[in-house]
Amino acid sequence: NVDITTNKKEQFELQIPPDTTIYDALQLSLQILEDHSIPEPDESVLHLLSHALNLSWENGYRQLREVLMLPSPLSSPRQNNSITSQNQSILDLAQQTLTSEQSTTYLSLLERRLTFEPLQYIVCQWDFHYLTGLKIRKPMLCPRPETEELVELVLADIDCLMKQRNAKAGDERKIRILDVGCGTGAIGIAIANRYPRHVQVVALDVLPEAVELSNENAEQFLSGLLLDSDAKEGGIDCLYQAILCSAKDFTNNPIEFGDTAISNNLKRKYEMDFDIVVSNPPYIPTKDMQDLSTDVVEYESHEALCGGDDGLNVIRDIVHRLPEWVSPVHVGQRREGQRRHCWMEVDDSHPTMIAQWLAPGSKESTRWGVEHCSSGKDFCGRDRFVKLWVTNSNDQ
Repeated sequence: NVDITTNKKEQFELQIPPDTTIYDALQLSLQILEDHSIPEPDESVLHLLSHALNLSWENGYRQLREVLMLPSPLSSPRQNNSITSQNQSILDLAQQTLTSEQSTTYLSLLERRLTFEPLQYIVCQWDFHYLTGLKIRKPMLCPRPETEELVELVLADIDCLMKQRNAKAGDERKIRILDVGCGTGAIGIAIANRYPRHVQVVALDVLPEAVELSNENAEQFLSGLLLDSDAKEGGIDCLYQAILCSAKDFTNNPIEFGDTAISNNLKRKYEMDFDIVVSNPPYIPTKDMQDLSTDVVEYESHEALCGGDDGLNVIRDIVHRLPEWVSPVHVGQRREGQRRHCWMEVDDSHPTMIAQWLAPGSKESTRWGVEHCSSGKDFCGRDRFVKLWVTNSNDQ
């Protein structure tokens, strides 16, 4: 971590005192973060100053970005004349000066960022998919762009499943989604937000604070999307519910794999019959944890990051449980033509490993009733996603 000494704090206070214009405050603080090699310095100063000024989440960042792009110096009449086409409100904002309280608040936020604390934790929210201002709290993982790609992969399969359902008269059942390792709730809530009338999401996490935050976010984004019938029947739980449970513990057959400890503690009967399972599980191999950036390894949950020696610990639990999770509740009511499957975001070393481990017809694939279907790359070209088919659910 960066050691912010008293001298540095005093230096910052001299550089960005009260009565500094917003334009100068942005320029000066940007230089400070760049000098200390803070990741994404421009995005950091825009969000932090917007937060300090109490600008709206929806518009503050955009307005300050326009300020940052104004020519310098603003005080030059010639420059002012050259930007007469600029929105006058942006120019007024740029020339606005910081109050003593705003300056103090902004400096405190900068000091936190200079310790590499994630920007999302400082501003307490972030955008994900079509969710604007998703609540973020330590130690849950900060939502990442590649996980939005995972959501899109699941949504594409939901589209296909909806078409199959529509082709069958009278099939009005909701598509049931299981999100394993929900964290902030971003994945499951984004899915429910897209299809509030057609899906029901159950989300799992081992951290109580993750379950609490996921349900908070669900209430914020989904409560206004409930059908009257859902609101009367069970409220938000009809659309989204996060529960405290691990992948391994989410079972009604604990002794099947010799899980005697789970059997002794089993207190409830879980409703299964899921159509799609999605997960962004802990997948970083232990040896690679030391290579993560400071803002990740020193702030985000170790349990949500590290997947054990090869990064596959939780992924194995998911594979072992998949046939039970997707098996029909009533024997004989298998949904014809609808192969159940699981999408996962994984380490870039995993797709090849999983493809070999669960190759169609292999001993392990036959043993667990799960086979590798396909793999996909993220927007950076890295191997990042795997799709698994369930070939042998527990009712057979």
